[in-house]
Amino acid sequence: MSWEFVLRWTRSQDQDFLVDRRGWIRGKRRVWTKETEKRIRSIHGFLSEYKSYTGSYAVVLEWRKRHPDEEPPPLRTVTRIMKDLHLSTNRKRRNRRGTAKYLLYPEHTIYTLLGGRVLEADFVGHKFLRGRSQPVNFIGFSFKKPPRLRYYQRVEAQTTDCFIAECKRFFEHFEKPDYVKVDNCMATIGSANVKRSISRTMEFLLQHHITPIFAVPGKPFSQASIEGNNSVFAKKFWNKHTFQTLAEIDSQLTKFNQESQEYLSYQKPPKPHSDKKFTPRVYFIRKVKENPNLQRSKGYIEILNEKIKLPNAYINYYVLAEWNLTKQRITIRIEKDQTPQTINEIPFKINEKSKNRCIGFI
Repeated sequence: MSWEFVLRWTRSQDQDFLVDRRGWIRGKRRVWTKETEKRIRSIHGFLSEYKSYTGSYAVVLEWRKRHPDEEPPPLRTVTRIMKDLHLSTNRKRRNRRGTAKYLLYPEHTIYTLLGGRVLEADFVGHKFLRGRSQPVNFIGFSFKKPPRLRYYQRVEAQTTDCFIAECKRFFEHFEKPDYVKVDNCMATIGSANVKRSISRTMEFLLQHHITPIFAVPGKPFSQASIEGNNSVFAKKFWNKHTFQTLAEIDSQLTKFNQESQEYLSYQKPPKPHSDKKFTPRVYFIRKVKENPNLQRSKGYIEILNEKIKLPNAYINYYVLAEWNLTKQRITIRIEKDQTPQTINEIPFKINEKSKNRCIGFI
């Protein structure tokens, strides 16, 4: 519309902004009746008392169970009605500045270009029962890409044995991923002193033709999916109930996992047939640090207790290092415009003491 038309229209004598010409009574919904509001209130009350999830999406799922012949209101409408009925609370949104993207975090490479399913796994921080000195430990698994899934299991301790045992159980019950993304704890990456060693967790995953990916040390955002699900686990499970015994925890945890699977509509995907030969690799996401004691090139990353020098221009940026165990070489790439670019490639020999763990996949 032209500027002249806008001026002529706003100055017209017929414009009265105090007149309500919507065609229905103010304060009354145009389509959805009081019966709809009553159903939503009833469903929310049921979910609050007996279920882990109480949001608008959970209300829609329960509506379809109770009234299969009637289509529920759109999700946005349910959210609006719940807000009007004071059934929901406004959560403050975090200020997301996109720092990881600005610093070239290789998100697109990991979740798209590598190909295949990426499973994130992590131990949950220690929990305690009243009157019990020993901590209660959990491990969580999460798929970030559809079909999404969150799954938790109580474990005896945060050890390599427990990690491997729960991974086996997860692979048998759900699916075996192409990649497992974990943090850099002793249970997964191994020794804090020995250089270029193959940990038992690496060995287990590689024997099953699964490629390990190690997140950035000390940067929880690099495990965003599982860390976010850990928050859901704390809010919807641990903080919601008062547990007295381990048996109560296990019983409620089974229920929580079932509800999570239903809430996310997880369906086990068919395993695609692939004739592609498995190449044993290990990936490391690292942030380039600065060593002021070095001369000239002061940038470096640390992988398996080895410092690898990089040009100063990459300091504070994120890189993805690929360790090819067959060639025993490591290639370091940086993601720019969603395209990985090689910036360094050097020999990276497997520690002689851990070579016996490579039998079977090299």
